[in-house]
Amino acid sequence: MNEQSVEKKVIRSMIHESEKQAYTGHQTVARKHDLGHRAQVEMALNFEKPYRTPVQNFSNITAVHSGGYQFKDARTNATLSAKLALRFAKLTHSDFVKPALDTNGQLIDIGLNIKQPDDNYGRAVSSLINEPEDVDRLELYDPFNPKECPYFTKGFVENIRMVSDTMDEDFHVLGMSWGPFTTAAYIRGAENIMMDINLDPDLIKKLVAKTAEFCERIQMRCIDAGATALWMSDPTASEDMISTDMYREFALKGTKRVCTNVKKETKVPIFVHMCGESSETMQLLPDAGVECFSCDSKVNLAIARKNIGKKMAIMGNIDPVRVLWQGTPQTIRDTAFKCIDDAGQEGGFILAPGCESPRDCSDENMIAMGMAGIDYWMR
Repeated sequence: MNEQSVEKKVIRSMIHESEKQAYTGHQTVARKHDLGHRAQVEMALNFEKPYRTPVQNFSNITAVHSGGYQFKDARTNATLSAKLALRFAKLTHSDFVKPALDTNGQLIDIGLNIKQPDDNYGRAVSSLINEPEDVDRLELYDPFNPKECPYFTKGFVENIRMVSDTMDEDFHVLGMSWGPFTTAAYIRGAENIMMDINLDPDLIKKLVAKTAEFCERIQMRCIDAGATALWMSDPTASEDMISTDMYREFALKGTKRVCTNVKKETKVPIFVHMCGESSETMQLLPDAGVECFSCDSKVNLAIARKNIGKKMAIMGNIDPVRVLWQGTPQTIRDTAFKCIDDAGQEGGFILAPGCESPRDCSDENMIAMGMAGIDYWMR
């Protein structure tokens, strides 16, 4: 038996032991007609009337903390990352699993200075584009060449592959890239790119064209490693930062390029998330190829459903801080039921937090959200 096979056997044993711990005192309601995680998500994307609402626990660091570790322990430890992510997906009745991905880690290999605290996500403390000529000189790595991107390979590719190779349920496996506009904002600096909208719009368009190609390759590498869904977060493109007209001019083309080109090569479903208000901007996304939009808690789901109709599924949008972290299982259940009332009566809806679940959310609260997707339909 080769070394890789031994490692996979070891982690499967670790996950089995973690499942026993995770389910102590909490048994899943029997769902004899459940077709599996991916089939349930597909039903939602196809607007088939559900017998349960699929759930995305929107977890990353939360799973690491729940398992008793700091984030530094799992960033580049594929075995531990897979163990913790799969344990938490099962514990919280999620239909999706995401390994421990330090979201800004994908930017380290392009030369950005990313500070990585022991127990939180990394943050960019520098920019790379100071003048227009820097865009032409900017070299973004090839995600398929490990020599060009050792951190991305270790912290993303290997973590995704281990989850995919060792899971024993058909979870949707999430990789991740920032959206092209948000990637451009990291490289240029968020404040600078906001000024460029008025002072140098051509620079933004040129840079976003470059980052769109980069994000497309990041997504394809994640899918090649085992991700089964395209997950793209674009917080800098929300209406809290730029108007819908600005999004149409500066960001939409890049998003559409990523979605269109990935779909040419794969059949993965496409999910896009924006923080903050996005009720108007999200209406542009079905034509860009987005199949499901993940809404922040600031979005009114009833209005969003009315505006979008059946053009695109919606995901969301429990307040991650006020409700999911600081609330009780009962307030979470009530809020989740309201979300389903507003947007999920006829399918086309995935229950989730409005943004990533906070690091210190209790298992009890996360389980309550997962169970709400089942319990709503059993009343």
